[in-house]
Amino acid sequence: MNEILLEFAGRQADAGATQLPESYRQLAVNAGFYLKTRMAGSDRAPPPDGSTGFRLNLKKGRIVFSSETGQETAAQAQVVGTYSDDGSWMWAWGHPDVPLRMQQAAWAVQQFGERQEIEDLLSRGGPVDATRLAEFQAICAYISDADGVFMGPHGAGGQVAVCYYLGDQLDGLLGE
Repeated sequence: MNEILLEFAGRQADAGATQLPESYRQLAVNAGFYLKTRMAGSDRAPPPDGSTGFRLNLKKGRIVFSSETGQETAAQAQVVGTYSDDGSWMWAWGHPDVPLRMQQAAWAVQQFGERQEIEDLLSRGGPVDATRLAEFQAICAYISDADGVFMGPHGAGGQVAVCYYLGDQLDGLLGE
């Protein structure tokens, strides 16, 4: 089983949970609360509205946010998936251009869906609305203990969704 998923189960048990979410709705609500709380007023979070750009290094697993003042914030990253201009979503675990190392958080979501029998998490992709897109990002952040999520344009048109980690959450979980 994915190390990120094992770590998630351990965090939930440490927090007093006696069972993991068993439905998509329950998982999405928990994840939305987690992400909102994690990103609210955080001085550690990159300012997406003040960012002039970002650089995503798929080989190193890093994202760097640039602000208008020239300040940069770097973080570890995992690709959640891509969202095309036609409204189609593709999970990173199903995307041929995302290196395996950058798919681990998305794989944890897929494995969680399989383990908990949550069909909404098992499809490689397809058309999604803005609400479902936000839920997918929040779920990936929740399971992988991310500090936040970010969406930005990628070179082929459309956008790439990324979870970022400002601490050491991923250390040892990616087989490094």
